[in-house]
Amino acid sequence: MTRRGVSAAFVAASMLLAAACGGSPDEDAVDDVPVLHWYVGPERADVDALAQTCSEGSGGDYRIEVERLPDDVEERHATLMRRLLAKDDSIDLFSMDTAWSAEMAAAQVLAPVPEDLKTPFAQDVAPAALRSVTVDGLVVAAPWTFDPWLLWWRGNTAERAGLDTTKPVSWDDLLTGAERTGRQVLVDDPDGEGLAAWVDALVAGAGGTLLKGAGRSPEVGLDSAAGRTAARIVSRLGRSGLGADPSVDAAEGLARRGGFVLAPSSFVSDPAVAPVASDLQWAAFPEVDGTPAAPSTGVALAVPLFAPDTSLSYEAISCLTSDDLLASVMTGSGHSAARVSTYDLDAVKAGYPLADVTRPAVDSAVTLPSTPYWMQARAALVKTWTPISSVGSATPRRSQAAVRDAVAGRLP
Repeated sequence: MTRRGVSAAFVAASMLLAAACGGSPDEDAVDDVPVLHWYVGPERADVDALAQTCSEGSGGDYRIEVERLPDDVEERHATLMRRLLAKDDSIDLFSMDTAWSAEMAAAQVLAPVPEDLKTPFAQDVAPAALRSVTVDGLVVAAPWTFDPWLLWWRGNTAERAGLDTTKPVSWDDLLTGAERTGRQVLVDDPDGEGLAAWVDALVAGAGGTLLKGAGRSPEVGLDSAAGRTAARIVSRLGRSGLGADPSVDAAEGLARRGGFVLAPSSFVSDPAVAPVASDLQWAAFPEVDGTPAAPSTGVALAVPLFAPDTSLSYEAISCLTSDDLLASVMTGSGHSAARVSTYDLDAVKAGYPLADVTRPAVDSAVTLPSTPYWMQARAALVKTWTPISSVGSATPRRSQAAVRDAVAGRLP
């Protein structure tokens, strides 16, 4: 369940795709080629190289230009929704957090997936990843990456903490070992979704469901035995002084001070851990009550309803979700592909050392709840579970009320 060190080849793989693409195309030759604007959020894959590969492979049908969305999840969500609802036709395709599938489908801002692509886009996709882009029985976007979270550390930190990472590690084992050795336990949060994903997975691991139902009155499962188990784990970490609120600084913290980090599989390519890459190790996300339940964050490729040429946009997505490009995404960035058959490709077998941990994890993955009101629920979770040093026995009850009010549209 663990691997010692990240090879130089794996760390350098993100440069290979760009090198294989050759030089930039001659400007005079592309003047008449339709330009597709691909909007992406924070991304550890080399999206510019991917765009160039598909552009050159299109035979002059299109040229993809990458546009950057804000890193922060709230800003990114607000930017996209504002432009999509305004029928902005300058977005040809975009990388969509799969937690927004239900909201965007309800808002009717997504172009329908063409009939001839429905089967290819869904084929061999991990069930949890497919569910995250399925609304009312329809696949609304193309599953792309699906990163299970892992437990990361450096050198012999786990051994010194008394952890046998050849077997499943529990949260109690991890926290006991960290307390005994004085090692920090950090939660990665590259875009603001980390706290909610963590709490959701803890509740699921304890046998509960954070939120179920797409309407304004969903079932909320925080004020429950599972919610109290989640609160106990978060509270123990927060009150130990060894943890902190989920943060974008987790990678830097691991590189500078050691300890443990809970983070998605693409954490391996975070530039902040590059100096210690040869010392980096990983294992499956800690279990709750013997249940494997790693949070898994997904990105799908979507086409706006008012894109100028939706068929051309979907042609580009077919390229971006092809086996060769998914393999390059995995070996170059550590992302896990949503299509599990990608793991069987020779390039992935040779160049993706995370496979023995991430492949089983995608089968038991925990995805964020499917609801058009996820962003409101997320904000309520952040408000009631941070700072983690303040989490206690009353947190599940308070958080349940806050989530219900937020989803119902009631002001706090």
